[in-house]
Amino acid sequence: MNRSKFHVFAIFLLVFAAGCSSNVAPPANVTYPQVNYVKGSAYIYYAQDLNATTGLPIAGSGDTIKSVVLATGISYQPDIVRNVGISGVTEIQNTHTNPGTSAPIDTTYIAQSNGYYWHYNYGLESLNSNPSVLAVVGKPIKAGWILQSKFSSAMGDKWVAADTVIITKYANGNLIDTATEGTDSTITTDTINVSLGPVLISIPTKHSVHSVTITVAGAPLGGGTEWSLILSIHLHLITKRLLVAELS
Repeated sequence: MNRSKFHVFAIFLLVFAAGCSSNVAPPANVTYPQVNYVKGSAYIYYAQDLNATTGLPIAGSGDTIKSVVLATGISYQPDIVRNVGISGVTEIQNTHTNPGTSAPIDTTYIAQSNGYYWHYNYGLESLNSNPSVLAVVGKPIKAGWILQSKFSSAMGDKWVAADTVIITKYANGNLIDTATEGTDSTITTDTINVSLGPVLISIPTKHSVHSVTITVAGAPLGGGTEWSLILSIHLHLITKRLLVAELS
């Protein structure tokens, strides 16, 4: 069994608005927190690969990414069983300044429901650009909708973000993504206020660590091949008040 490890650190600057509900409303009418995207909004963030052993940045892997919301409320790759992707999907176009780490332009699809944050084919970029992986699977892996984050999760909470069969040129494989909620924290960044100009703001974050294991039985590398991918993800949340200031 061969095992390759990749450690990817990505920062996403997103917009968060906590829903409000009446104290007398029945539980069925609870409004859950969610990221409220606005068509045309732009977000800039920095991503860098980390060495899985040392935890240090890998030279040349830094990538400043500009993400623009192209559409909201659309349907994309609907999953009837898990009731995701049927409607309310957000389409985001990402432009990379370091094309060597990814395609110059790619697209992200996000779906949300009941405080769950779904990301289509989330986190597989490193595996899909790895020659040894592609030699076995034959084409980029598609895992479908992956539960990237739970806004109500507490530190230490675990969930199965994905458990799906993948098709390879040798045999069917299995992809399992297990997520663990880390410690919530804050970051400091700046935004634009129409009266004050650039201002520093402190943003609360949700931190989830995803452990992705892909196993292909009968692969030509000694009877079976397994890859592991670790993703450490911070979701940065901005209140509705700051959203108004940012977009004004």
